[in-house]
Amino acid sequence: MTPLLPGIRCHFGTRFLGWVVSVTEFNADWSTAARLWKLGAVVLLVFHIVLAMTSACVHSPSVDEMAHLPAGLSHWEVGGFDLYAVNPPLVRIIAASPLLFMEKSVDWSSYSTVVAHRSEFPVGRQFVKVNGTRSMRLYAAARMPLILLVSVIGVLLCWKWVAELSGRQAALAAVALYCLSPAVFASVAMTTPDAGSAVALLGGWWATRRWLFSKSTKSAVVCGLAIGLSLLTKFTSIAVVLTIPLLMWVYGPPDVGPMVRARKLPISLWQGCLVGIVALYVLNSGYAFEGTGEQLTNLAFQSHRLKAWSQSAESFAEHIGLQSWRIPVPKNFVMGIDTQARDFESGYRSYLMGEWKHGGWWYYYLIGFLVKEPIGFQLMLYVSILQGIWGWRRWTRDGIREWSLIVVPPLLIFALVSSQTGFNHHMRYVLPAYPFLFIIAARTVTLGRFWKWFSYACMTWQAASVLWFAPHWMSYFNEAAGGPLNGHKWLVDSNIDWGQDILGLKKWQDQHPEAADLQAALFTGFDPKDIGLRFRLPTPYIAGEPQTLSKDKQRGPQPGWCAISVCQLKGHSFSVPAGDGTWEWSEGHFTYFLDNFEPVDRIGYSIYIYHITEAQAATVRQRLLEEEVR
Repeated sequence: MTPLLPGIRCHFGTRFLGWVVSVTEFNADWSTAARLWKLGAVVLLVFHIVLAMTSACVHSPSVDEMAHLPAGLSHWEVGGFDLYAVNPPLVRIIAASPLLFMEKSVDWSSYSTVVAHRSEFPVGRQFVKVNGTRSMRLYAAARMPLILLVSVIGVLLCWKWVAELSGRQAALAAVALYCLSPAVFASVAMTTPDAGSAVALLGGWWATRRWLFSKSTKSAVVCGLAIGLSLLTKFTSIAVVLTIPLLMWVYGPPDVGPMVRARKLPISLWQGCLVGIVALYVLNSGYAFEGTGEQLTNLAFQSHRLKAWSQSAESFAEHIGLQSWRIPVPKNFVMGIDTQARDFESGYRSYLMGEWKHGGWWYYYLIGFLVKEPIGFQLMLYVSILQGIWGWRRWTRDGIREWSLIVVPPLLIFALVSSQTGFNHHMRYVLPAYPFLFIIAARTVTLGRFWKWFSYACMTWQAASVLWFAPHWMSYFNEAAGGPLNGHKWLVDSNIDWGQDILGLKKWQDQHPEAADLQAALFTGFDPKDIGLRFRLPTPYIAGEPQTLSKDKQRGPQPGWCAISVCQLKGHSFSVPAGDGTWEWSEGHFTYFLDNFEPVDRIGYSIYIYHITEAQAATVRQRLLEEEVR
C-alpha cells in the first residue's frame, strides 16, 4: 500500500488545486494587476503552509493535543464519540485520518463512555507510551491535512469576502494578516480544533451572508451545510445559529411595502427552517447519529445550569402531557456542553500579569490580545475601527448591513468567552474572532494614500517580528510586552508554554551528553520518558513548608543540569512526570529557579536550561533558609 500513497496524494492534490482555482475564479480575470494581486496571495499561502509544516515537525504534542489525536482515532476505530466530547469531533476526525494508513499501536483499556471522566487524557498518555518515539511522527503526520485544509480555505474565504467588499488590494492585505498571524501559525500546526473552528465559523458566516442577500433556496442549503460543519468544530459556533433569526429580521427587504413584505415572509420562514434542518442533519451526521433522540431524563447532567434547565423542561413536558423531551442532537454533543459548563462553574487557578487566583478576569482576553498580537496588525485594526466610528455619518444602509456581519461575530465571541470567568487559561478561545478582525484591519489599505503606505509598513513590521521568532509562535509576545522572554510576566499556559518543546529538549540532551543526569520539571501531557528523555524531578522548595521534600528527603536546589518549563517556573498547579513512570503534583515547587538562577540555554521560549554548581546550590539553599527563618 505504501508505494501507492504518493500517487494517490498527487492525484487528489491535483484535483484539489483545480477546485481551488475554480473557486477563487483566478482564471476569470487575467489582467496584469489581477495576476499580481492573486500571485501575491498564492505566494503568501504557500509560504504560510511551509512554515506551518515546519512548526508541525519540530514541536511535540501539546497538553491537550496529546489527547485529541487518539480521541479522533477512537471515532474511526471504536465508532464512539465519548472521548474529548467537550469539543465536537470534525477536526479530530480529519487529523486522525492519515493514521489509518500508518503503523501504530493503540491501548483502549482506559476508555470510558462517561464523558465527565475525561478519559481521553489517560488514553492519550497511553498512546504515546505504546508508540514511543514513533508517536512524534504520528502526531506530525496528523497535523498535515489540517494545515492544508485550514490554510487554503481560510485564505480563500478572506480573499473572496474582502475582494467583494474593498477590492483586491485590501483582499491581499487580509490574506497577509492571516498568513502572518502568530496565533494562526501556533494553532494551525496542532490537531486542536481552534484554527479549524475559526475557518469553519468564517465559512458559516460567509454562507449566511450569501443566503441573506440572495434569499434563494440553493443558498439556504449551502448556508445550512456551512453552519452544520461549523457546529462540528466548536461549541462557540452555537452563537451563529442563535443569531440567525435576528439576522433574518435585519436583512429582510428594506424598501418594500407591507403587502410585499407579508408575501415574502413565508418564503423567508421556510428558508430559515431549511437552514436549520440542513444544519441539524449535518451535525447529527458528524456524530453518526449517536444518541440522537435520547430522552432528556436519561442524561446525567453535571453542571448546575443544565440540571436546572432539564428540570424546567421536564416540568413543562409533564404540564403539556408529554412523558419526556427527546433531544434532536447527538447525546455527546449535549454532554460535552454540560462537561464544559461544569468545568467553568467549578473554576481553576488562573494567571494574569503576575497574579494567581481561583477563577478568572472579565478583561483577560482584552489584555491577552494587547500583549500577544503583533503591533502592526493592532495598529491597522484600531485605525480601521476609529475611522469607521469617526465617519459614521457617511455609512449607507447597505454598508451597515454588510459590515455588521463582520463586526458582530468578534463582538459575540469576545463577550461570550469573557463572560466565562470560572477560569482563564487560553487566548486560543477567541481565535474564531481573528479572521473577522483581519478583514476589518485590511480595510485600512483603502482609506487613502497615507493609510495605504501606513498599512504596508505595519504588515512589514508584523512579518519581520513574526519571522524573527519562528517557529516558536505559541510563545509569541509583541515588542510592547517585552517579547517572548518576558511573556511569562503576562500569561502562561498555551499562551507561552503548553509542552510544545519537549521534543526539542530531547534533541538538546542528545547533543549534550554531559546532561545525561538531567533534572526536569516539565509542563506536558505525556511522559517524556516514553520518547527517550532521561531525567528526574528537581528537588522542590516552598517557603514555609519544610515537609515538602524530594523522594530522597532533600529540599532546595541541588547541583547539576536542570530543565524547567515556564509554567513550572511560575508556579502552575499541574501533575508533572517524575522520570520513573510516575507523576507528582506540583504547585510552586520549582519557582525558586526563576528568582535565584540565570538560565544558560533555552528550548524555544518555554523551557529554561540551568547549570547549577555545588557552590551556587549551597549559597542559594542557605539564603532561602535564612529568609524563611525571618
